[in-house]
Order: sequence, then C-alpha cells, then structure tokens
Amino acid sequence: MKPRLGKTLYPREVELKFHLGPGSRAALEASPTLATVRPRQHHLVTTYFDTPDNLLDRAGLTLWVRRSGATCTQTVKSRASGHGVATNRSEWEWQIGQDEPDVRRLAKTPALAIPTAVIKDKLEPVFVTDIRRTTWLIHLEDNTVVETAIDEGSIEAGSAREPVSELELELKAGRIGPMYRLAAELQALVPLWISPESKATRGWRLRTGQAEGGQLAQTPKLERLVQAAVGFHEILGGTLGHLMANIGATLRGDPEGLHQMRIAIRESRAVLQLFERHLDAAATGLFNTGLRRFGEIFGAARDWDVFCLETLPAAMADLPGERLEDLNLVAEVERQFAHGVVADCVRGHAFTAMVLGLATWTETGATQPSTLGDERMGKRLGTLAPLLLERAADKAKQRGRHAARLSVPKRHGLRKSLKKLWFDVESLAGLYHPNAVKIYRSRCEALEEILGVANDAVVTRRLALSLVSAIRPDLAKPMRALTRWSQRRGYKALKGLKPALKDFRAAPAFWH
Repeated sequence: MKPRLGKTLYPREVELKFHLGPGSRAALEASPTLATVRPRQHHLVTTYFDTPDNLLDRAGLTLWVRRSGATCTQTVKSRASGHGVATNRSEWEWQIGQDEPDVRRLAKTPALAIPTAVIKDKLEPVFVTDIRRTTWLIHLEDNTVVETAIDEGSIEAGSAREPVSELELELKAGRIGPMYRLAAELQALVPLWISPESKATRGWRLRTGQAEGGQLAQTPKLERLVQAAVGFHEILGGTLGHLMANIGATLRGDPEGLHQMRIAIRESRAVLQLFERHLDAAATGLFNTGLRRFGEIFGAARDWDVFCLETLPAAMADLPGERLEDLNLVAEVERQFAHGVVADCVRGHAFTAMVLGLATWTETGATQPSTLGDERMGKRLGTLAPLLLERAADKAKQRGRHAARLSVPKRHGLRKSLKKLWFDVESLAGLYHPNAVKIYRSRCEALEEILGVANDAVVTRRLALSLVSAIRPDLAKPMRALTRWSQRRGYKALKGLKPALKDFRAAPAFWH
C-alpha cells in the first residue's frame, strides 16, 4: 500500500495482530473464510540489527534481514502511528544477497535521518525470531485484499526466549473497513484478543529487560476546512489508537498503562457523545453502553491504584504511628485482584468484539448521510464545531448550578461533564487560535482539579471502609484516621469550588 503521508508518498504496512490461544489454529483453518483458500507455508528466520547504543531504535526505526529459503530480504520500518485499531507504519524493503544488512540501501530510506556513515560497520544482531508462517490471501469486497497469517515460533535475545503464537491480518490492497469486518468474523469463531505489540517491541523487552510504560494520547491536528465526517473519524481513531497503545503495558500490570486505557475509553465515549446528534442513535447507544461497562472495570482498578500508590503513601507521611501500613497490605491484595480482572477483560471476547465492532462501524458507515437524518457531517467541521462545543459547555454549566448545594453525586456528574468538555476542547482546539483556547482550557483544568481532590476523598472513604471486615476488625482505627485525613483535604479543596465555578462560567466561549 502507498497512502499519502503528509506531502510525501511512502509505502505503508497496515495490520491487525491477535494473540492465538490454544486450539484456535485448527478452528481458524476450518473456518469458511480460510478453508476454501490454498495456504502457503514459510519458514522465516529474522535477525534484527542495531548499533551498540541502539541508534536506530532511538530514532523510531527497526532494521532486520529475513531469510526465507534461499531469499534474503532487508526491511526498515518506522514506529507505528498510534491512530486507529490497526497499526500503521512506513515500510521499505529490498532483496539482498546476504544475511547482513546492506548499508547502502539504507541511504534510500527517506525516514532515515541518520547518515549511513554513522552506522556503517557498527550494526550488530540484537535478537532473532524463528517463525513458521502459514498465509492465506483473502479477497474481500471493494477490491480489498488481506493477507491472513498464522505465526508460530519464538523470539530469542541471548539466553532469553519468548514463544510466538499469533494471527496477523495485513492489508495488501483496498480499504481497511472490510479487513476489520473479516477480523470480527474470525474473532466470533475462535478466542482471539488484540495484541498490538510487534515482535520487535517484544524482542527489545527480552534483550533489555525493560518494557514500555503507559503511552499518552496524541491530539489530532485538524484544519478548519476539514469535513466534519473526516474530523470525527480522526478524533475517534486517535482515542482507539491510544487504547491499543496501552494494552501491553496494562497486561504487564503497569498502573500508568491502565490509567491511559481508562482515559482512552472515556474519551471514545466523549467522541460519540460529542457527535451523537449527527450519528446513528442505535449504534452510538450500543457502543456507548459497552464502553461504559468496560470503563467501570478499568475505573475500579484505577481507584485501587490511586489508593495504594498515591493516597496511602501521602497519608503515611502525614500520619506516622497510625498503622496505615496495615491498611496498605490488605489494599494491595485488592489492587492486584482488580488488575487481574482488567487483564481478563482485555483478553476476553467481549472487549475485542466491541473494539472491532466500533472500528468496523467507524470505517464503513458511521458518518454516511443515509443513516443520520441530516447532512451536517458532510459540511466543514469548522462550521459544526461551535454547535458541538456549545452543547457540551451548556451541559457542564447546568450541572454546576448552585455550587454550594451540590451533593456528592452531582459533583461527580459535574466532574464527568468537565472531563468530557476538556477532551472536546482539546480535540477541536486546532480549529481556533491558541490564545483564544488558553483561558477556557485553564479554567476547565482548575475546576476539574478541585473536583478531583474532593472525589478522591469520597473514593478513599469507600475503599477504606471495604477493607474492614469481621476477620480484620483491627483495621477500623487506621481506617478512621485515613478517612479523617482525606476528608480534610476534600473540604479544603471544596472551599475553592464556588469561585472556580464562577470563573469557569465567565470564561469567554472561544468558539463564537
């Protein structure tokens, strides 16, 4: 494939990767999609190269030489774009005559900003993959061609070794929507869960013992003249890419990875709600319900992370002698259990099915005028954006009325509306002058911070109470000490709620 990237035409690799569970291979091969296509067998031994100081990896590039029979292929890939469910990266490859890299070919790689003289004679093997690959070339609607591959083998870095068992779908020609639909059909037949980490990423983890942590979202850069449907596609694609980028870290138990996945789920809901009047109501309702359910699972684990890793350490520093360490020991068990529930969720059928369903809908009909009841998604986003932002801001302002009398649930509702509004502002900020957005953004942030501290106090009390049981009545005393400490922080923060709400309501609506 050669889609346009900026103003330059680069070859691209677009693929979906899934973990293949025990027994899944036979079921896949017997499926109607694959059983009618003749497979091809390959034995691929791939050696990855870099300099001793990992110069290529630090530049976001991967270099390897792959031997398949008597053929050697040299490949350079860029880091994935982080947009959408499928990974999307630049790719250059050449047939060469040896198992070592041909450095002269690297000079023809547009993305390689490093002079080849710098890496000449410095490249060395860093890890190897040994894969038995079976491929099927699948022809789908709209002249879409997808290479479906089952990879089984291993990744080896020195004495470290990790097995590989995965399904890959690579878009060879056509549109990505039919490939998502194919993935959903296969996932309905066998246990598959999205595993977007590349073999290169896994190889570096084996070699260094270091894993990537949580990945922050990348805000799409939208132009005012962009069509509203394209803007929706870009914004939602960004949230889904953010979700995918943090699966690996979350499954390794990384708190920041889980936090970022939770944010991505919330922001995916925010996109649907921002555009909901211009999308199919049944579809948006279905996906919003699924995202909310998974958000609750991730939110429960995030609450325990904050409790154990932030709240309790801060309280222990302020309250020595209150035996808060005893609470921490019991709370850590709950935290690990909650992370296990999240891992089961990510590896579960329902999560992958929802992600693939949302990706398929986004690519194949979410913004088609025939399903909308209006034609505004075909207009410029700059024309529609003021209406979208006005509705989101009005909702937050309505929930912020009578600040002094807001109950705990109403404060929580206001906080959720503010988080969505914050995301809406960030997503559409590129359509407006930065200075016009700055004041509004800062006042949203100040108000959300106050509500966040107050919410932490409520959550701390709930979680601390849950730790006291018939077999651990001794935890009642440290629980009360922690609760009092947290409530004082919450009360102190809420003193600034009324003026912060006043400033927020008075902030100039930059979209007018």
